[in-house]
This record gives sequence, C-alpha cells and structure tokens, in this order.
Amino acid sequence: MRILHKLSDLAANAKFRLKLIVSYCLLVTFIILILGFAYYRISAGNMLRNMQESLGNIVLNNNQLLDEKLRDIQSKSEVLPIDNELYEVIANVDKHDNESQLKADRRITSILFQYFGGDADIYSSFILTPEYTYGNAARMYVPPEGFFQSDLFRASLMNQGDLVWMPTYSFADTFGEREMSGFPYEYEKLMSGVKELNLTYIDEQGVFHSLPANQQRPVLMLSFRTDYVEKLFADYVHKSKLRHLTYGVVDVHGSVVIASDAKLTGTRQAPAWLAEAFEMRQGSFQHVVDGRERLIAFHQMESTGWMSYIEIPVADALADLDKLRSYSILFLAAMLLVSVLLAYLLSIYITKPIIRIKKAIKMMELGNFRVRIPEHGRDELGELIRMFNQMNGQIHALIEENYASRLREKESELMALNLQLNPHFLYNTLTTLYWIAVENNQQEMSRIMLNLAEMLQTSTRDKNETWPLATDLDWLNKYIYIMSSRFENMIETRIEVDEALLAIEVPKLFLQPFVENAIIHGLAETESGGVIVIKGRNEPDGLRFSVEDNGCGITKERIDKLKSGEIRSTGMANVEKRIKLLYGPQYGLEIQSSREEGTTIVIRLGRQPDPNAATRVS
Repeated sequence: MRILHKLSDLAANAKFRLKLIVSYCLLVTFIILILGFAYYRISAGNMLRNMQESLGNIVLNNNQLLDEKLRDIQSKSEVLPIDNELYEVIANVDKHDNESQLKADRRITSILFQYFGGDADIYSSFILTPEYTYGNAARMYVPPEGFFQSDLFRASLMNQGDLVWMPTYSFADTFGEREMSGFPYEYEKLMSGVKELNLTYIDEQGVFHSLPANQQRPVLMLSFRTDYVEKLFADYVHKSKLRHLTYGVVDVHGSVVIASDAKLTGTRQAPAWLAEAFEMRQGSFQHVVDGRERLIAFHQMESTGWMSYIEIPVADALADLDKLRSYSILFLAAMLLVSVLLAYLLSIYITKPIIRIKKAIKMMELGNFRVRIPEHGRDELGELIRMFNQMNGQIHALIEENYASRLREKESELMALNLQLNPHFLYNTLTTLYWIAVENNQQEMSRIMLNLAEMLQTSTRDKNETWPLATDLDWLNKYIYIMSSRFENMIETRIEVDEALLAIEVPKLFLQPFVENAIIHGLAETESGGVIVIKGRNEPDGLRFSVEDNGCGITKERIDKLKSGEIRSTGMANVEKRIKLLYGPQYGLEIQSSREEGTTIVIRLGRQPDPNAATRVS
C-alpha cells in the first residue's frame, strides 16, 4: 500500500507533459503487446497446423510406399502354393538323401528367384521344412530346427496360409544362435513375412493333388533388414533438418519395428500414446513426452496393421517464431522511440497554450488586466483561451466600472455636501423673494418662485436614485410651468400616463432632459402651436414612456452621430446610462425623428430596478 501511495503521489506531482508522454508510451506499448501476442498465437497455430499436415503427409506417403511393396509381395506369395513345379519338388524330395535335397534346393532357389528375385529390397527368401532350408543362403542361413521352434513358425500356423508380417526381431535370440550374440553382423535384426504353404497340384487329367496330411507343410519366409523402412524416414529427416525429430514403426502389441533410436528397435518399449493412436488409426495430436510438449503425426499401415509415426517437439515446430519474437521486440523498441517523439511534440502542442494561460494569470496577479493571449484554432484549448480573454476583459470592465461607480459616488457625495451647505438658506431666500413678489402684486413671478422653491426642496430632500412616478411628474409639471412662463405660453404640454403607473419607482428626473430638448431645440423657433405630449403605458416586456413634439425634428445623420457619440448630449447620455445600470442592457432610449415632422423619444424601463444589472452591463 505504501508503494502504491508513493506512486500515486509521484504521478500527482509529475508535470503534465511527463504524464502525457508516459501515458502515450504505455498506451502504444499495450497495443503493440496485444497485437504482437495475437499475431504470435495466430502464427503459432498456423505453423503447428502446417507442420501437422506436413508430417501427416510424410507418414502417409511412407506407408503408401510400404503398403504397395508389401501388397505386391503378398500377391506373389498367394500364387506360390499353386505352383506345380514347387509342388513336385517338395512332394518328390527324399528328406534322407542329401543329394536329393541339394537338387531340390537348386530348383526351389530358382523358383523363389522367379517370384522375388527382382525385388532388391527383399534381403532373403526361404522355404523351410523341418529337414532343410531351401533358398539362397549366400547372405544368411536360417537353421530349420531353430525356425520351427520360433515365434515366426507359430505365427504362420495361426494364420492358416495367410502371409503374416513379423516385427523386428533379433536373429540370434529368435533362432537360438547364442554363439552369435554380442557380435555385430549384417542381419542382426530383421523383420519377416511368413506363410504356411498348403501346396496343391492339378495334373493333366484334372486330378487335384495335395501334400499328405501327415507331411509337415513348408513355410515361406521373406526377410527385410530394418534399413529398408528406415531410409524412407531418414530421407525426410535429412531434408527437414529438424534436430530433435524422432520416428518409428510399432505393431499393435507394442513391438518396435524400427525407431530413430536404434536401441529401441526390436524391443517392446512402445510410446505411451500408442493405444490412443491405434484407436484413431491416423491423424495427429499433441502429447507430453518426458515433460515436453510434442507434436505427433501417425498412420496405420493397411498391409501389416503397424503404426508409423513422426514425433517432434512443439518448440522445434515453432523455432521460426523466435525470429518473429526478435523482430517484434525490435519493432516495439522502434515504435516506443517514435511514440516518445510524437508524445513530446504532442505535449508541446497541448501544454504551450496552458503555459501561456499560466503566464497570463501571473500577470493578472500583478494587476495587468489588459493582457490578451493570441487565439489559434477552434479546438478545446483555443476555446479555453478565448474564454480566458473574455473573462479577463470582463474583469477589466468590471474593475473600471467599479472604479467609475466609486468616483460617481464620491462626486455625488461632494455635490450633496455642497447642496447641504445651507439648503434652508436657499429655500428661505426663494420664499422671501416669493413674498416680495406678492407684496408688489407680481403674481406670475411669485408663482415661479414658489414652484422653484418646491422643486429645490423635493430634489434635496430625496437622496435615492429612484422615486415614484407621481413625484417625478409633479416635479416635471413645475419645471414645465417655469419654461412655459419663459416662452409666454407658446407651447402646450399634455401628460397622458396610466394612473396605475403613478406608484411605480422610476429614475429621478428621467423625463426632464427630453422635455427640455423638445422646448429648447425642437420648438425654440415656433411662435405658436407647439405641442409636447408625454405618454406612459404598461407593456408585456416593461414600461414604455415617450416624449413627442411637433418641432423641427432631427436629421438621420445627427441621430447617427448622437448614437455613436460624435455629438455629445450630456442629459440624454446620462439618462440612458442610468437606465441600463438600473434595469439592464436591454432597456434604454430610442430616437424617432424626421426633418420638419417632429421628434419622438421612446424610453423603455423595467418594472423594477435590477440589482445585478450593473454587473451584466459591464
């Protein structure tokens, strides 16, 4: 657990670039290992199947050659019992006369040569009787007494006239030649075919003759040396160059006919898997022999019933895969190097924007909020940089707005302080002037003084940003009265506002600048018939107020300059900024005007001030 904890801490504290390189290399290594393992398994399976097929074909071809040879011998041996000359020789030989037996030997040798002399693979051919061994004894001699006491004779009797093949045996041990044991000689180990000859004869008159019942039937003995069978397998061993290949031929009783290990030939040390192979008759399988996995291909001969096999270690069959393993390791190393390079380049591509953001954040910590990161691409990192720049710009705007708000607060406080120097003195002075005008019978002047005093008292008494619409309209009526006195009642003013709106809070004096502009700029040159209409109504998306006049109007070019800020209108700009601060950026002013057709200022307000509006505006 401690090791895992340390590894976890190490991974957590490692740099992102190192994490990216390591993870990319691990991913590539994992993929290569999985693909390599799968390719190795598939290749190994294909190689084993090919090797099984190859070995099976070799065993099958060898058996077909042997079967063809032995069937040919068997067919010839089946004709031998009805050979008239052979019958006459065996029937007429005097077993007590040596000269008669020698003559019979020459004739029988000639007969055997006619049948089997053309086959160089047959090492020897004899016809044996208890008294004499007939045949060419130039290569070897089989004693009659030893033969008729051997398993070969007993096998011939059991098969009742059929040719039976005897697996490899020791000549000395089988025929009782003890003095030959321990000495190497050419026919030390043989395999033979034996057949009891039930000789018959049909004479010219068509009379059927056979040997007397009390006469011992002669036995045909055909012998082969083991190298006749071994050479078929030895040729394949030499061509294949497989170092640990073994082969053999075994009969159904486990006697070893031939084996790649010469010590096993003629013994009963059959492979442990032999019974399973005889059940299958032909095929291949894998079997553990002496602790090693081995591939075995086998086929049962039709003529003898013997089982031929070839056996190789599975590791040898897959020896060529060692090269594949080496190539895979080299490929893995090359891919790792390429992966490290690609991962390094990729890490630079990914981490470079992150490093830029990190440096920008440090500059922000130092108070530089004007920093901007170059934007490249539209991927996630590019989007992150754009969002960072937007955030930084918003923070900068918020800071400036906060700073400006504080300045305005300070200015408002100073203005309030200045106004509060002696508001009662100003109010009392205006009141004194009012009574002076009354005493001098100046009614109009006295009323103007009274309205101005009340306007001053209302403005200085309420310190809030907003007040009820009724208060604002009352203040506006006093202002309109004063301005109408100035222009000698040439302007008619109408206020058409829903009574339901009078209690709603609105920005202080938000209508006054537009009424003032209508009087001074729109209707200044009008001698009579000037009309200003102030309207207010409730709409689904908020409150709509308008100030309409029938004055000279404003050109489109001037409206565009007012909107762009080229022409400064302090009152109009102040009102619009206050509205957006109080209600949000979707509210504000709209100018509708045409030359000589009058002007309409539309003012849109929310139903109540939004405390978060200033933040959204910035």
